Amino acid sequence: MRLTENQKELIREVSKKNIRSSRQAALKCLGEVENLDDQWFVEMCSRLLNEETSMYDLPSEIQGLLTVEDVSETFHEDRYYLSQREKKIFDQIIKMQGVTEKLALKDIRYINSTLMYGVPGTGKTMFGRYLAYKTNLPFAYLNFSNIVDSLLGSTAKNISKAFKFAISTPCIFMLDEIDAISTRRDISTSASADKEMSRTTITLMQEFDHLPNETIVLAATNRIDRIDEALLRRFSNKYEMTVFNNQEKKEMITKYLQAIEMTISKQDMNNLINGKKSQAETITELIQCIADTLMMEQI
Repeated sequence: MRLTENQKELIREVSKKNIRSSRQAALKCLGEVENLDDQWFVEMCSRLLNEETSMYDLPSEIQGLLTVEDVSETFHEDRYYLSQREKKIFDQIIKMQGVTEKLALKDIRYINSTLMYGVPGTGKTMFGRYLAYKTNLPFAYLNFSNIVDSLLGSTAKNISKAFKFAISTPCIFMLDEIDAISTRRDISTSASADKEMSRTTITLMQEFDHLPNETIVLAATNRIDRIDEALLRRFSNKYEMTVFNNQEKKEMITKYLQAIEMTISKQDMNNLINGKKSQAETITELIQCIADTLMMEQI
């Protein structure tokens, strides 16, 4: 059977595990199907168009340690506000990815890695999902507080298992709460705990050094002061994520409301932007405000 250009495109995108482009190609292929007897082909395209389809079936040993998401269907770019500071971070990461690709051609290993630090709720994880959406890469999320194991040596083994995916699959690799395991070695707790923490930190750095140039690493922490200095040196960029000022909060809220075609009162807007609330707290209160408005409309 001679393949059409759309079918060739579908095969290429599936092989790259690019689910967004695969779905677009599958839709084109279905549009040119003349013989419905090709049931297997029709079923394959239909499965790809199912929103629940994932190309990232994780081995059982890392399920629960690592979550991998195709954000192309779940991330609402029209609701996401990027401050000027965050836009600079994004632009730097994208430029650096072009550099890492050129270095790879020269057989030079270089990891495009960024550490984001700051108080909770300032959008570190959401920025990672935005980056995955814009780069069309899977979002691999590893929360270090979830992989710490009380059994001696198990935490280091869990890290190695999780890193296997990022080493074999180009992705946005989000390392959240990295301070949970990579504590500075001069911060003492107990002899056995110190030894286990040192072993875990060394494993993390070794696995980090095995990552390919194609993988983009983002790490997040609320306590940069606690992170081992040797690990800190492995991040090419470090940025502080801060609470938005009132103008930025207003712009964030306005963009969200425009996306869902709703408005709120001036008083509600002032209540939302005033104070020291983080981005996450502001959005949570905004959603409650929207819910209250919709509730009043039904009375």
